[in-house]
Amino acid sequence: MAVSNKVKAAQFQALHKGPELLVLPNAWDITSALLLERAGFSAVATSSAGIGYTFGYPVGQVMPREEMLSVIRRMADCLSVPLSADMEAGYGDTPEQVAETTRLTGEAGAVGINIEDRTYDPDEPLIGIEEAAERIRAAREAANKIGMIVNARTDVYWVGGTGEARFAEAVRRANAFWEAGADCLFIPGVKDPELISRLAAEISGPLNILAGIGSPDTAALAALGVKRITFGATMARAAYATLEQAATELATSGSYGFMSSGTAHADKNRLLQEQPTTIR
Repeated sequence: MAVSNKVKAAQFQALHKGPELLVLPNAWDITSALLLERAGFSAVATSSAGIGYTFGYPVGQVMPREEMLSVIRRMADCLSVPLSADMEAGYGDTPEQVAETTRLTGEAGAVGINIEDRTYDPDEPLIGIEEAAERIRAAREAANKIGMIVNARTDVYWVGGTGEARFAEAVRRANAFWEAGADCLFIPGVKDPELISRLAAEISGPLNILAGIGSPDTAALAALGVKRITFGATMARAAYATLEQAATELATSGSYGFMSSGTAHADKNRLLQEQPTTIR
């Protein structure tokens, strides 16, 4: 039985308010989303980079918004758990355009949205803090109409300086986004436990960390004060790494050992046959 967006939105809100760490893996197509749901995760997020890999677009809002929304719509339609959509910097130069993107993302079936402050301009890599906060405020107003979670991301730790100045700027931006109405504050690029603990203490709202190799495990992150973890395109890259290994084996030795770790066609076919015909 299909689960309504209203119910999914309420479920996603509850996941952010509960005491448990929200582990939110990132899918890049319908099958990966369904497999994550089948693994037992209570919600799924998209990876804009992972979706870009699938359709041949690099990061930085190069993939047209309508194409991204089409993928999100199909993913949301097939899931019975909440879906949160990574919409990069909101696909717009103004708060009004970010609000429109938020509205369209909700109409596509997502009950969460990720908005970042990255420009991908090497001369000015971050949107100014006041403008970035206005964009989050606009997203919040649009999200209120459909009950969406707004996850505000700052890329300070990837492009914004070094040392204590970088820490102070990350905290300043995260708190500005919290004041603008974000539900969760996303700071990728941090793995050191002491730094994560300091961020959790200084940031006014729930902290989202990008987990990966070198990060503390989920129990340790929860103990450090983290409330939500995501994984970006790492699962997509792991899948592509498996393909590269298989291709190398076939090209160099002519053998088929890679097939021993594959799952049955019937399993994947059954997974997709169980979905509503409306997504086809």
